[in-house]
Amino acid sequence: MLSSLSHFAKSIGALTMLMAAFSLPPDGHAEAMSREKTDSKAKILSMPVIDAMRNAITNRFVLPAGLKDAASVHLRFRVRLDRDGRIIGTPDAEVSGGSERTRKIITDAALRAIVRAAPYAMLPKDKYDAWKEVVLYFDASQLNL
Repeated sequence: MLSSLSHFAKSIGALTMLMAAFSLPPDGHAEAMSREKTDSKAKILSMPVIDAMRNAITNRFVLPAGLKDAASVHLRFRVRLDRDGRIIGTPDAEVSGGSERTRKIITDAALRAIVRAAPYAMLPKDKYDAWKEVVLYFDASQLNL
């Protein structure tokens, strides 16, 4: 079981699809953002910063082995952060796919990892407007479960 958990934790790099364009527009309509606007936002944060945030979450993500329908689960978290990289309030989660039980287990595990990884001190304070709201995508279909 421990090796399964270890494999899963290492695989989260594929699972955690942190988008380079972290910030949402002020009205919260991320889906309405144009591709050009998303790409320009992506250039604000460097890949080492994005990787550091991804790794902070990855290192804290643990799931029990044997979730048969985990590969069909997709999550989207909207997380508000203060200037010190601490989470403000409770992240909003949207989840699809899998059974209700599997969705709950994966959502809870992802939320725990996001919360435990805070504060996100690697985020550059001078670019706060770019990361004050981040959107984190988890796609379990990328795993070899």
